[in-house]
Amino acid sequence: MTMHLQNPPMTSASVFNDFIQRSWRSNAERQKAKGAEFVIGKRDGAYLWDIEGSRRVIDCGTGGGVHSLGHRHPEVLAVLTKALEDGRDTGLWSVPNAEYLTLQDRLAKLAPKPHLARSVITLCSTLSVDLATMFAFRVTGRRKMLAYRHGYHGHTGFAAIVTGSPEEGIIDHYNLPDEHCGFLEKYGDVAELDRLLTRDVAAFIVEPMDYETFAPASQEFLGAATRLCRERGILFIMDETRAGLGRTGTLWASEHYDIEPDMMVTGKGLSGGLYPASALMMRPEIYETCMNGHRFSYISSLGGNEISCVVAAKVLDVASRPEFLAGVKTASENLRGRLTEVCARNADVLKGVSGFGMAIAVELQNSRHARALYRQIFAEGVFCHSVAEIDPPSLKLFPPLILSEAQIGEIAGALERAAAAVRNGQS
Repeated sequence: MTMHLQNPPMTSASVFNDFIQRSWRSNAERQKAKGAEFVIGKRDGAYLWDIEGSRRVIDCGTGGGVHSLGHRHPEVLAVLTKALEDGRDTGLWSVPNAEYLTLQDRLAKLAPKPHLARSVITLCSTLSVDLATMFAFRVTGRRKMLAYRHGYHGHTGFAAIVTGSPEEGIIDHYNLPDEHCGFLEKYGDVAELDRLLTRDVAAFIVEPMDYETFAPASQEFLGAATRLCRERGILFIMDETRAGLGRTGTLWASEHYDIEPDMMVTGKGLSGGLYPASALMMRPEIYETCMNGHRFSYISSLGGNEISCVVAAKVLDVASRPEFLAGVKTASENLRGRLTEVCARNADVLKGVSGFGMAIAVELQNSRHARALYRQIFAEGVFCHSVAEIDPPSLKLFPPLILSEAQIGEIAGALERAAAAVRNGQS
């Protein structure tokens, strides 16, 4: 009789241990150090369960906005399923597809400025930033970018050279050519921006909020960026990878400002968390010069494929609905209000709440509390985005935009209990 030995059941701990043994060790160790030894099993809306099915948490990280509509949004899931059932696949990169045109036209119609009328569809924001950099070099004839030191735009290609954070940047690690990028050290500093936007700069790329503190840009800062770039022949690139698609209560964060970007990046949430999709939007003249000035100007085997375009179009449909955006504004105000009340009751640990729409930072009285609070609030059922790497010390929340009032209450309750635990030295 043959004996069949069964493998032991997979657990979060076993997956983490296997990662440490034979895969991306540093990532698994980093998560363990944060108290988040958690492998995702079931997922639905704002919630994640571990693979054991024994723990449920609210996802207030969402992969930086990948799951802005929540996990497995029913409308987005339905169009993806239908596309597959209809017999679609990724198609062939060399054969035009109608879904690409539909998505491009939809992006143009919904763009924060009508001049952002053309787009290139890619698989992720990093590729869109990479492409934006190449386009800037081509259009201006220059080979230098300017970015904010503590911003984040990606980890490969030209996107990596505009991510200069000492914590997350990899320029030195990979010996990348640092002569192609300079960095603004203080977000929002108009005088420094004026000094650094020299005539050898091809483009300035920036997010409409400080990535580390989630503080929104001032009108003065982004207005100066528009003016200075125009005066000096520099392209202005707005990266809405995180802040766009409803995060601030408008479809695009750029709608809060009187600005004139030459290109704009959207992604992460454009995928619906179900199928990779990103887009680089731009002025038609940039598109013509770069995409139609060479027979093989940009090739991607999978970028802009039928399925990704179908999914992205539905995400835009959902995220642009007035009732959806009104709901985001209400949820954002309610969440910030509830968290502010928690801070007032725990003023020895928590300082206050800041941010931009549903990108929220809970500021702390002491930086040494930051990682302890991250660990403790996870133990209380909330998976946060991260801890700020610069002052002010803060816990960063990036929740899905579909939060219910009950879920807002769960987050506030978890913060209350976590602050008490940190105060009492229990974390």
